[in-house]
Amino acid sequence: MNICGIIWDYDGTIINSATKNIEVTIEVLKHFDKDIEKHLPQALQTYENYQKANHMYKNWRELYVKSYNLKEEQLDEAGSLWTPEQLKNKTIPSMFEGMAQLFHKLEHVKMGICSQNSNKNIKETLKHYGVDHCFDAIIGYDDISGSEQKPDPTGFLKCVDSLNLNNKNGTFIYIGDHSEDVVFGKNAQEALKGHNVNVICITVDYLNLNLNTYKKWSKQPDYFVQTAYELESILDNLLNFDTKK
Repeated sequence: MNICGIIWDYDGTIINSATKNIEVTIEVLKHFDKDIEKHLPQALQTYENYQKANHMYKNWRELYVKSYNLKEEQLDEAGSLWTPEQLKNKTIPSMFEGMAQLFHKLEHVKMGICSQNSNKNIKETLKHYGVDHCFDAIIGYDDISGSEQKPDPTGFLKCVDSLNLNNKNGTFIYIGDHSEDVVFGKNAQEALKGHNVNVICITVDYLNLNLNTYKKWSKQPDYFVQTAYELESILDNLLNFDTKK
């Protein structure tokens, strides 16, 4: 097994950004309804409601239509507002326990991030935690078009290109927290089949959001973990296997 690199999701996988994202979402929605705070959608009323809604739908566009009552024709504008509103919000979200140490341990591995968060926001947060140098490529919402967002594999393919690998043939590890992250990883594997690529999908569930449902997902992860320490153990095994090949 030739491990080419590790590609990560960001929100819910590296960073617990839900509280900040609720604040940013409200600011985005104010552009369409200045009184939105007087009648907040249920999904934005509590942290728990937001997390439940966020894992119910396959991407942010579906979430905005079904939970926040935006119209399809408003989505592109909402998407364009996300990055500037996010950068206005100076809250630094928390990094999940054990992740910074894990990233430092993996510094020798080619790593990238594919996210529906903004590129600049991701970089600023990683820099705050002193792990920005651990990543060779970051593909955010603003780096691809709205129609190319997850689970479309475009972001994954762009991330692979940005890793500047000598040879794409082999295995990538993709780590996310959402059912559609698994679909994203497997879609990327299909798109890269001409390069004889395999994608191992790992689902992390630090917040116990998917434990009782993930076995019903349309695509199954290769591994399901609930702590950074479980994740580290799996990566150790995969990378050691690669070293001993």
